[in-house]
Formats: sequence, C-alpha cells, structure tokens
Amino acid sequence: MKKLMVIGMVIVFAACGLSQIEKGDTEVGFMGYFTTRVGDDVESNGAGAIQLSYGKYITPNFEWGIAPTLTFYTQEDWQTEEKEIKTDWSGSFFFNLNLSTTAKTFPYITGRYYQFTFDIPDNMDFTDFSYVTVGLGIKSFFNEYAALDILGTYGFSLAEEAEGGIINILTGLSFLF
Repeated sequence: MKKLMVIGMVIVFAACGLSQIEKGDTEVGFMGYFTTRVGDDVESNGAGAIQLSYGKYITPNFEWGIAPTLTFYTQEDWQTEEKEIKTDWSGSFFFNLNLSTTAKTFPYITGRYYQFTFDIPDNMDFTDFSYVTVGLGIKSFFNEYAALDILGTYGFSLAEEAEGGIINILTGLSFLF
C-alpha cells in the first residue's frame, strides 16, 4: 500500500513539473458544442455549433479572447409549420482563469458574453439574443502544445423580460503558440 502511495505522489509531482502555459502565449481552439435554452416558460431548442477561438494569456493563469461561431439549428417556419435547418453566425468574448498552470490536466473557470445571432429581426433588440455565461472546464495536454478541452457553461439572457437560461457543452482541441 505504501508503494502505491509513493508511486502516486511521484506521478502527481512529475505532472506538476510539466509547465504548459506562460505569459504571452497565444491559444487557438477548435470546438464543437451543443447549446440549449432551458427554463419553465422556455421552449427548448437545441443547436449544434462549430467554434474557432483565439485567446491571449495576460498571465499564466488568465486568458482573454474572442470566439466566432457557426451555429446549426432547426426552426419551425411559422407559415408552413415545417421544420428547417438554419445556420447562423454567433460568437463570444471570454476570459479563462486557470486554476493551475503546472499540471498536464487542470480545471479552469470561464466567463463569457455570448451573442446567439448577429441577424437580429427588425422587431427585436440586439440584447434579445445576448447571454452572459459562466462555466467550468478541464484542459488536458497530451503534448507540450496541444490539449483536449472540455467545457460546460450556464448563462442568462440580457433581454429585459427573458426567462430561463442557456446551457452550452463544448469539447475540442486547443493549441498553444
């Protein structure tokens, strides 16, 4: 039993010595994700998306960036009541706070301003499609510059009389430069 504990401690300390991120690093990420609106009086409408993110590390723990996104979803045509697949450009501004910078695998906290669409109908406001989200992610580096990235966020709409929230589940790869 003591041998297993010693081996476990050696593995943990070895992983801590594999520093990945430094101040000034640039990170480019490619993620796919699922998003849905949730709440009592909200019609759930799942959507899939492909996201490209670009971030800059201000410190080894703090990254900020932008993430343009192409979203795919189904929508019912109000005249024919037929469902059709739609695509939309969306995106976000984000910050990530890494809870470690010396391990190969570490958790991080994120905050995002997320714009569900930039194609705003005439009778609606820009903020009707705006969300503020917070979440928790995990990055696991499989070499010095590339990591598997998994993230979950929950957010609320900035629309005046909005109800419910939005959930995003993201997974993909991140690369440091």
